[in-house]
Amino acid sequence: MFYFAIGLFVVSLIVSIVDIFIEGFGPLAIIGLVGVAVSLVLVGVSSPIGGFIVLGKILVTVPSLWLLWRFLRKRQLDGKFILSETLAEDTTDIGGLEYFMGKEGITTSALRPHGFADFNGTKVEVASNTGYIDVDKRIKVIDVQNRKVFVKIMEN
Repeated sequence: MFYFAIGLFVVSLIVSIVDIFIEGFGPLAIIGLVGVAVSLVLVGVSSPIGGFIVLGKILVTVPSLWLLWRFLRKRQLDGKFILSETLAEDTTDIGGLEYFMGKEGITTSALRPHGFADFNGTKVEVASNTGYIDVDKRIKVIDVQNRKVFVKIMEN
């Protein structure tokens, strides 16, 4: 029981630290902290010197976490675990998409049913209302709803 409590303490502490530094303070951190508390109780009950072990764990864990937190803040590493750049294609945000109503353009990607089209040099994300449309096909905007541009293929 003593070794189980020590193992639970180590695993719970690692789960809490990882969750705190990656996600913030989410459900895994709370579960980890509960695991730490349970392990402290189990050690206190299962060993004749359990009280001293619990006190030693607390005296080591709290300052260690505080120093780790300060180190990460000082090195500004806490904000580098999250990707802030996007890998999406370069698109221009266009305020009023109603401007494109009735305009003709050419698809720059296959519409399955969503994709991209070029309208006189402006790249816009569009959706086909008829299904699949291949690349480099002439299209026409037939509807704009809720920041979505719907197109249909132009007949030759």
